[in-house]
Amino acid sequence: MINPWRLATLGFTFLGLFVVLAVRLWFLQVAAVEENTAKASSNQIQVIYQQPTRGEILDANGNLLAGSRPSQTLQLDRGEVTTDEEEELVQRLAVLLGVEQSEIRNPISSSQPGTIVTIARDVSDAVAFEVQEYQDDYPGVEVALTPVRIYPYENLAAHIIGYTGKATAADLERYGDRVRTDEVFGRAGVERQYDNVLRGTEGAEVFTVSADRSVWQFSEEVTAEPGWSVVLTVDLDVSRQLKETLIAAVENSRSQGEEPTGKAAALVLDATDGSIVAMESIPDYDPNLFVGSLSAEEFEVIQENNALLNLNVRGTFAPGSTFKAVPYVVAVEEDIWPEGLNGPNDGKVLEPKLEFPSFGEGSPQVFTDWSPDHGYTDLHGALVKSADVYFWEVALGVWEDNSKDESIIQDWARDLGYGAPTGIDLPGEAAGIMPDREWRERLHTQNPVAFPNGEWYGGDLMNTVIGQGDLAATPLQMAVSYAALVNGGTVWRPRVVDHFVDTTGAVVDRREPAAVRTVDLDPRTTAMLKADLAGVVREGTAAAAFASSPYRDIIGGKTGTAQIGAFADDIDTAWFVGVAPIADPKYVVVIVVEEGGGGSAVAAPAVREVLEYLLNPATAPLRPQGDVEAASR
Repeated sequence: MINPWRLATLGFTFLGLFVVLAVRLWFLQVAAVEENTAKASSNQIQVIYQQPTRGEILDANGNLLAGSRPSQTLQLDRGEVTTDEEEELVQRLAVLLGVEQSEIRNPISSSQPGTIVTIARDVSDAVAFEVQEYQDDYPGVEVALTPVRIYPYENLAAHIIGYTGKATAADLERYGDRVRTDEVFGRAGVERQYDNVLRGTEGAEVFTVSADRSVWQFSEEVTAEPGWSVVLTVDLDVSRQLKETLIAAVENSRSQGEEPTGKAAALVLDATDGSIVAMESIPDYDPNLFVGSLSAEEFEVIQENNALLNLNVRGTFAPGSTFKAVPYVVAVEEDIWPEGLNGPNDGKVLEPKLEFPSFGEGSPQVFTDWSPDHGYTDLHGALVKSADVYFWEVALGVWEDNSKDESIIQDWARDLGYGAPTGIDLPGEAAGIMPDREWRERLHTQNPVAFPNGEWYGGDLMNTVIGQGDLAATPLQMAVSYAALVNGGTVWRPRVVDHFVDTTGAVVDRREPAAVRTVDLDPRTTAMLKADLAGVVREGTAAAAFASSPYRDIIGGKTGTAQIGAFADDIDTAWFVGVAPIADPKYVVVIVVEEGGGGSAVAAPAVREVLEYLLNPATAPLRPQGDVEAASR
């Protein structure tokens, strides 16, 4: 039998506990609500972001062109330090690091409130220990291991690789809260073109922090995911050879008494699939300069020298006689010949001057060939000897034949890749200029003050067929067009990236070769052109440059000397386009030296060096180019 006193005692005990609980709940929900609200509002969510390791950029053989290394870094969380504390902190850090206060203050003042600012990279263990040991003296400053971009080969292939930089004011304005000041973006080349692939996914640790800055609760963690690696079509060894040769070509020009601007470009294109084997441009730059704190003065010097400009993709030049391969093909395919001739093997003695009829355009124009005596010349000889007057007469045939479209040569040129971007996977490609009547009229309509004359004359066409006048092309367009001409008509979209590799090492996306179009070329025309390009090397305008080459009989090419300004100025830009092996073309090599002189004397010897290396890298070291007397244009 249950004792009634014990039962009553137990009941009173439970009743007392219930009353205490009820009173506590009332206190928390009513009496202390203001106090608890104040405490909750004083707690803040703090996010510590983890910068992902940027993906690597590798050459076709796996050589590291761009990577990352860990750096012991001092970072300031501006949300952890008051405005009053910042000034004293700047002074302490300047003394600790042995630098001017401005080097600490400038990155802080240029950052957004509440962001994380990089104060110094690669700090010593002693500096790191000082900050960690005396944390109260360095509020908001932490030591972190962060990835830092490295470019082991410095200037080599720099215009393809590009460089990285922190978020700019434009980035912050464009992306808003999605971007922080310490984020790294690709700024040029592959770094920019494939920035989303290389950047990876940012990580973060989320904490609830009390008003006294102590961590109250760990909430969440997201692990940073490294970016994918990018494998290029570029060959590092060929790039090194191309760079050395290009520099030597500029010096060779100076040794011949020319005054080159110092701007020059060179590239090697695989004619079978459009891949870029190598691409170099000078002036150039070291991408490592942009990893640290590049001063405004240093950046200004780089800009003044146009060192960031990839001349292969963004530089436009009059192509000179290298363009003659286009009217050569048009003459054969469209059956357009100089007066009195009826085919490629039909020739005549060329006069050194050609008077172009006015046809109501004003006084007759007289065009004077660069050589006074080409003698008996057919189409083959016209290309081998680079006879201007022959191609002028082809243009005259177009102009006089009402059954032919007056822009037929330009239309062929556009099909071969001139006058529009090639579509290469690099940013900022120039379109070049393929002039014709429509182009001239459009310029006049858009800006009649700058272009008061909207007429297109026969003389304009004559200038165009020899690569002069308003015609302008990039070295890349030249390479793409020649590849199409010698491979049977396939216009490849050039590419520098072959595939991507994820963090497990698996190939996740391969960029297969892509044809933009196929030009309908008769195989006999292609064979004829290749034979005559070989003739340029063996007996034509490039014969002197290739005379001692062991590979002379398997190389073809075309010289070009583009006149700048008035004829009397005698300022020329040197071009050469080389093809090898000419019987079954694999490589197209283009070199241009701005205001470098004759193509046969400057650009042709340089292309020879590169082709010899490509054909047999083991036995073709870089040799002094020496003085090669210009045989012709």
